[in-house]
Amino acid sequence: MKGKLNVEELVAKYLLGDITAPERKQLEDWTKSSPERKEFFNRLCTNIAFRERYEAYSHINSHLAWKRFKKKYCPSIISTYLKYAAILVIPILIITGGWYFSTSPQVETLNNFTLGDAIQPGIPKATLILAENNKQSLTPTYPIPVKVNHSTTAIAQNGTLIYPTTPNINDTLLTKQNETIENNTLTTEQGNEFRVTFEDGTTVHLNYNTEIRYPVKFSKTKRIVYLKGEAYFKIAKDSRPFYVITDQGTIKQYGTEFNVNTFIPERIEVALVKGSISIVSKESAQEQFIKPGQLAHIEQNGNNVSIYDVDLTPYVAWNEGRLIFENRTLENIVEILEHWYNVNISFGTPELKQLRFTGNMDRYATITPILKAIARTTNLQINIKDREILITDN
Repeated sequence: MKGKLNVEELVAKYLLGDITAPERKQLEDWTKSSPERKEFFNRLCTNIAFRERYEAYSHINSHLAWKRFKKKYCPSIISTYLKYAAILVIPILIITGGWYFSTSPQVETLNNFTLGDAIQPGIPKATLILAENNKQSLTPTYPIPVKVNHSTTAIAQNGTLIYPTTPNINDTLLTKQNETIENNTLTTEQGNEFRVTFEDGTTVHLNYNTEIRYPVKFSKTKRIVYLKGEAYFKIAKDSRPFYVITDQGTIKQYGTEFNVNTFIPERIEVALVKGSISIVSKESAQEQFIKPGQLAHIEQNGNNVSIYDVDLTPYVAWNEGRLIFENRTLENIVEILEHWYNVNISFGTPELKQLRFTGNMDRYATITPILKAIARTTNLQINIKDREILITDN
């Protein structure tokens, strides 16, 4: 047991930057003793979110910092395998627990994990709805011209619909055409995602089950889109303000990068990564500004806006190809997996839905790694048949 504690202290000192030369040699010898240890240590040290959180707890010394960090983010390593205190970590973010995962012999709780390899993640696919409800399916193939109206042809390629750039000029005829607002609608279904680049250069990444309605050309004075679902916005710099209108409120940007999620039944979440935005709830005319690193909730009951300082990583990771869960219930995780992998997941008993996990997985991998981790961590039984997955107690 003491050996493990020494390793923890060495890693803690390394992360804090106060490790001595002899201690560094000890740590190097430990990591070089097996490929698994070396890979684990490298992944740990390259995880930016882990390092930032750890450093936030480095108040007195390395050992105390590690104890405080572990208490908050890694509750009871001893309870790793106790199903009601389970922690799912992919890649592993805790020293002892991670090493335990890497070295301990595991008894597979099911013999059909390989069936999960056939369950692939979502693909870039969308439906473009043009004037008079004409529809066109968009898939990630070679560049395809898309006639979006009588005068504009976009290009669909590599999972992105790209509109031709249009300068914001003072041409009277163009202004009238813009103000007429010829709208397009881009929609994704379960197991799909897609991107769109508007004529002003703004890019939007649509998650699954999402709809965005927008003009082929923005008006001379403002840029407005309508969103249902989840999308990540990178707004192009422009003198015209950009508005994202949802059922519960409006997001107004002032040069920014942000995520909007309308999936949650009781509220809409807006996560600001860069720049500045304001939010106006449906029943209010007052703008409330949020800063980078803040999360805003637009409540559906009463339309109040609440603002929180949070780690935005779990809220925007999907845009970067990761699925990150922090203390989320298995029920919530399963809902995301169902939509992204286009599967049906059910539970043997309702109590299993309330298990909580923290994890980090590759959004573009098969479903197998996360199912394995759930089974091993909680000792649950997982059975796969086609696209039906059943999670039961052993």
